[in-house]
Amino acid sequence: MKELASSYDILKVLGHGGFSAVFKARRKTDGHIVALKQLDFSVQNEQQKEYRDFKEEVDILKKLDHPNIVKVYDEYIIDNKPSLEMEFIDGETLETILKREGFISIDDILELIEQIAGALNYCHHYSIVSEMEQQTNPTSIKRNAVIHNDINPKNIIRTTNADGSNRYVVIDFGLSFTDPNAVRHSKKEEGMAEYKSPEKWNGAMVEAASDIYSLGIVIYELLTGAVPFPVKDYKITGEMIQLEEKHKTASIPNLCEKRIDAIKNRESRADVECDIPQWLVSLVEKCLEKNPSKRFETGRELCQFFYDGIEGKIQTPLTQKSDVILLDPELEYSTHRVGAYLEVVPNFITEPQYFALSKEITIIGRWNEFAEKLLADFAIKTGDDYISKSHCQIIRRVRPEGGYSYLLADPFPSKNGTFYNMNHKSKRLDLHIKVNLKQGDFFWIGNTKVVFHEN
Repeated sequence: MKELASSYDILKVLGHGGFSAVFKARRKTDGHIVALKQLDFSVQNEQQKEYRDFKEEVDILKKLDHPNIVKVYDEYIIDNKPSLEMEFIDGETLETILKREGFISIDDILELIEQIAGALNYCHHYSIVSEMEQQTNPTSIKRNAVIHNDINPKNIIRTTNADGSNRYVVIDFGLSFTDPNAVRHSKKEEGMAEYKSPEKWNGAMVEAASDIYSLGIVIYELLTGAVPFPVKDYKITGEMIQLEEKHKTASIPNLCEKRIDAIKNRESRADVECDIPQWLVSLVEKCLEKNPSKRFETGRELCQFFYDGIEGKIQTPLTQKSDVILLDPELEYSTHRVGAYLEVVPNFITEPQYFALSKEITIIGRWNEFAEKLLADFAIKTGDDYISKSHCQIIRRVRPEGGYSYLLADPFPSKNGTFYNMNHKSKRLDLHIKVNLKQGDFFWIGNTKVVFHEN
């Protein structure tokens, strides 16, 4: 590190990971305090492809000028490592604040959303072409959008302005790019796993909506003290597979309930009400839509929704959903249809039953009136001993074009088997098979026939 020591006084190690180290440093030429990031790979000269890729990104980042985006000064090769000199932000990361405080106030969250959404608006609509070309070719704005690609609490710093107000700054644009069609494949897979959008798990093209999803996870965590889908150990393959599936298909845990739990745990009181405005709940839910086309398209749309919410322009009617539909057999059940549902065909030991498929994973099993807690979401009331208490499941997935698809699976597998379509016990569902259900498909568990309906 001879070149580094000759040019800078290293004051503090701000962070170190598998890809880079970041230092608080003083330039020896003028005494200016900067943040210096060194990437953890070696290059021999400026003509090496890895350095040219690095410099190409830095050239874009140096042009960004926004109060909520860290200022990038210049790039160098120091001790054979690509190095980036940036503005030093004297403050705390959101990760540090969350560890100390658990969650933050609604006022602080609104302040953060306003500033970070403004930063993303600037990035997502940033254009490196001339103003004249921008007017004649509006699509250039989207083509040249800067995508951060790694929004998480480690990469947002809270600092204090001269007047005592808070300023939130997005840092570490090391994964940013312009022109998504030219981004290197490796970049699609990076970013903290708990904040990765569903399309990034699929290896799809990353757009501005991926930043929106990641910010939605951050806001959720600031409100509740935890991400919607936490993971304990990145090295355990099973945990990562489950995390991926949750990001792709699972509904987020109820925001207000988690907020209330967080307040109760910190303040040790029982009389707690949800203090999240309903429009803010809607904002988070829209950020976290599985389908990118259903999210805010860019930071601009997010900003507009935010200001409409502040001004009371967002109408958010409350609706209640029921997981179980219990119908009177004497009534015409077609009048009770709500989305996709299962119908149990009655026989000499089983009554007619119906169940709405409103969850990401619905476990199907047998009712047990003596059990303290049911293992199944849809517990079929029957005397059929062939049905176990947790027999099979229906997995609901978001279709790219909108709507849902439904898969029948027996992942354990059940002792007596699940048989689908055709005659009773003709084709058993094994561990590795998932059946994509369509209207009218049916399956057998024991002597009970279950029909799938989709409106």
